[in-house]
Amino acid sequence: MYPDSLLKLLFSALLMLFVEKTRQNVSVPSGDDTMRKDVVLLTNNPCFQQSVDSSRLRFIDGMSLDVLIAARDAVHLGSGLLTHPLYGNLRPNQQLFRSILLQNPSQKERNFGTGAYYESISTIEEAVLMYRSYGSRLITPECLPDAAREDYAFVDYELMRESLTLYGLLPI
Repeated sequence: MYPDSLLKLLFSALLMLFVEKTRQNVSVPSGDDTMRKDVVLLTNNPCFQQSVDSSRLRFIDGMSLDVLIAARDAVHLGSGLLTHPLYGNLRPNQQLFRSILLQNPSQKERNFGTGAYYESISTIEEAVLMYRSYGSRLITPECLPDAAREDYAFVDYELMRESLTLYGLLPI
């Protein structure tokens, strides 16, 4: 049996790790950023096709890895990550659907050479490498029954809902 003080210390440490991980997963907008039109959702989750304006949605017909690769390509062209590509702390073989919020900069806002740009590149490249390391263990939407696909889609939707609301892609 562990003493209560040790359990409290362990609980506090786990709570701090959870809060820090959660903070890292979302870039919170400030002021007028909540209605920015340069925010785009990349997803393979069909749930978002009805709820997000098509001008701010880029639907990827494929696996979660395909979404990460599309996000990586966009980041290399100057977009910035607004949500962490590995949100939810689920293993790649447990994530049928993946959604990523990006900020597409205008021509004069391109942030090449800034710390944020390099951080986005590093983060998305690490995510792609992690997903690729799972190889054939990644699941595809076609390999599951409809009920299971709906469950995976719901989990992805719920994990992204707060971020989408913060950036004005979903109503409050």
